[in-house]
Amino acid sequence: MAEIKPFRGVRFTKYAGDMDSLLCPPYDIINEQQRQEYLQKNPNNIVKIELPVPEEGVEDRYAAAAKTLENWMANGVLERDPKPALYIYEEEYKTPEGTIKKVRGITCLVKIEEFEKGVIMPHEFTLSKPKADRLNLIQATHANISTIYSLYTDKGRRTESKLELLTESEPDIEAVEGECTHRLWVIDDEVDVAAICRDFEKRNLYIADGHHRYETSLKYRNMCRESGAPEGSPCDYVMMLLVNMDEEEFTLFPTHRLIKNAGNFDVEGFLKGIAENFHIHEHHGVSGIKPTLAEYYEQGKKVTAWYVGNDTWYLLRLRSASTAMESAMPDSSMALKNLDISILHQLIIDRVMHCNNEDCVNYTRSFTEAIAAVDAGKYQCCFILNPTRIQDIKDIVDADEKMPQKSTYFYPKPTTGLVMNVYED
Repeated sequence: MAEIKPFRGVRFTKYAGDMDSLLCPPYDIINEQQRQEYLQKNPNNIVKIELPVPEEGVEDRYAAAAKTLENWMANGVLERDPKPALYIYEEEYKTPEGTIKKVRGITCLVKIEEFEKGVIMPHEFTLSKPKADRLNLIQATHANISTIYSLYTDKGRRTESKLELLTESEPDIEAVEGECTHRLWVIDDEVDVAAICRDFEKRNLYIADGHHRYETSLKYRNMCRESGAPEGSPCDYVMMLLVNMDEEEFTLFPTHRLIKNAGNFDVEGFLKGIAENFHIHEHHGVSGIKPTLAEYYEQGKKVTAWYVGNDTWYLLRLRSASTAMESAMPDSSMALKNLDISILHQLIIDRVMHCNNEDCVNYTRSFTEAIAAVDAGKYQCCFILNPTRIQDIKDIVDADEKMPQKSTYFYPKPTTGLVMNVYED
């Protein structure tokens, strides 16, 4: 089953600056303004490699990232740990409701496996542009800068009890980035490391976040094999954060859909097109969207809010008598058919709007951003969603199925910059 192992992580040294100023989120949630702000805090911020831009004398941005990594290693900004280690990572954060929560896991190397082997399992489809971007970065740097976030089951708390003992001491690193406090314990005792690695010999891993990076790493491994890299080469492994799905209380946010370039876009025509399968209720006042969705979420009902601008939105609720999902996905599990996001894509975005490409649909976690983008005329409309439940994700993965792309948003995302995997020769 899953094969994990320790590695000699690359970490910032004291010469890099204060750790609070060196971290950033994963690449896919950073805009250009935020990127510049991170570098203003510290020119050594990891965003310089995670989300590179061309530099003077280096027009290719991926080559610029590789040059920065090389310089930082040579100049003592980054340093490789002397012994192979597992890195216990903890995030402490406040939920939107004000509750303090912690998520704890193990950062390690995981042997890359094809999905069909059933060892490492995805839960959603991916997009081509992010995969091309991450492939260019890994080819240039030969490194995993940010980690893939995966889940495992540990109902008997076999691993959890070990982590509790190993984190009784003060962390090796504690830093604050964004709304989270990040802590890292370096575990390099060979006995402790071996005991944790053995725990995973009969486990599967579920990718929670980082599907694009995993598929990129798989493609990169295959490219290295074709070039003669032997079994067991550094390219056979990828850095992952492994979190116990039975222990942690996850916070999941929805990823809302923004629509542009929908041909012959017409509100009345659209409503007629979906009336057979949906109850439709017109509302005014965007402040009512989130509480209305939350009420239906608690009742387990399938709803989406469709915002068209000018403070006008429609609550779309699937009719109980509708058989459209059976027709649209006849071979799919009930778990996948019943997802709000499946219903939205199958019966609305694909079938009525005919928006089934990356140039037509965009994504955001931010409710405010989605509404503002429509009001500013950047998008024709947006769909506001409820979050996916963790049990639904597990049920769909166990059924060997995938959700539409960008179906989930695990919060908080693991920070980038605490530890990196730079391939050793």
